[in-house]
Amino acid sequence: MHRFEPVQQTRVDLAAAHRITVLEGLHEGTWNHFSATVPGRPGYLLLSPGHTHFSRVTASSLLMTDPDGNVVEGTGVPNVSAWAIHAPIYRARPDLACALHVHSPYLTALASTEGWQLDTRGGQLAGVFHGNVAYFDYEGIVTEDEEGEHMAEALGGRSTLIMANHGALVVAASIEVALLHLVSLERACMTEWMVRAARGRVKRVPLEVAEAVAATAPDGFGELGYLDGMKAVLDHQGQDYAD
Repeated sequence: MHRFEPVQQTRVDLAAAHRITVLEGLHEGTWNHFSATVPGRPGYLLLSPGHTHFSRVTASSLLMTDPDGNVVEGTGVPNVSAWAIHAPIYRARPDLACALHVHSPYLTALASTEGWQLDTRGGQLAGVFHGNVAYFDYEGIVTEDEEGEHMAEALGGRSTLIMANHGALVVAASIEVALLHLVSLERACMTEWMVRAARGRVKRVPLEVAEAVAATAPDGFGELGYLDGMKAVLDHQGQDYAD
């Protein structure tokens, strides 16, 4: 596995995250958006290039924005909602290095269900989010920083913001942990959906077990090698994400 200097490594890993999201079936073509902070450049972000299918995002096609949202590297413009959502999150949370926003199918279906909240005692993957999920009512397509600031306020110090009738935003101190949590969130929602569809009831784990699982999530997951393992799949397929 090739290693690069910090900024280029961030570009490569964030581009890979787009491709892995395609493999996992969590994307919406050109519409969703990911971001990462730029090592050594406070306030600068790497953002998904707008109007580019996730399967075609490369390290060099990612857009770099300055603290005022101006594109300083790359061609084109971000998705209309990208800067408005991501920038306020990082301003409120200097501990973060990555934010991923999707409208994945099982999550979005459940988030569109009246009164639904993720049962974080519903199993191992759900337990990752125990005590770490915030909720946000739908306010329409986000185009202004003020709306992103409302999201940042709702998220607080948590890792996951579930947006009613919309999707979710997952944040973390690394691209790898954010990506693994994103996949885990969709799988937890898929499991809950399938149990509901079978007219069953979720068998809940003890509270202390859910708490123990959640305690391992921020750091322990990063030691599992998920991102490198998935990049190896992309490399085997001959994908050009690192270009």
